[in-house]
Amino acid sequence: MKTLFFEIISLGAIMTAQAQQNEWATVLDHYLVMENALVASNPEDAKTAMEKMHKNVLQLQAEAKGKNYEKEVKFLAAYLEAHSKATSLDDLRSGFEKISKSMIALAELKVFGKDALYVVYCPMKKASWLDDANTVKNPFFGKAMLTCGSVKKTIN
Repeated sequence: MKTLFFEIISLGAIMTAQAQQNEWATVLDHYLVMENALVASNPEDAKTAMEKMHKNVLQLQAEAKGKNYEKEVKFLAAYLEAHSKATSLDDLRSGFEKISKSMIALAELKVFGKDALYVVYCPMKKASWLDDANTVKNPFFGKAMLTCGSVKKTIN
């Protein structure tokens, strides 16, 4: 009977961890949508993705308490809040730079559950972003400098 009880408790913990990992994967998905919208110079889609991402991060903040990534989640939530009011493409790209710093830090702490993510660096902007493809499509300059940058790191 005790064994069954511990198995049920363990299963519940595993299911909770998987649900949280799925929620973090959703945050990453919204980030990648925002990145692609900025590459396409589409401020409306970028703003929508940022708003969805912000909502998800706020829901995950309580779960992050006491964990090694709590500080980054607070920073990410603050950056998303501050830039969610942006309307211009330049302001959204500026916010994306700060959001990317936290997303890279969270990826390095393995919260997303992805097999591989890539840190891409733009020397003209002197800023990095996170991508799930090992290619360069620059969200800071869009079509004007689409391939400006290089993959600097793989996070497994």
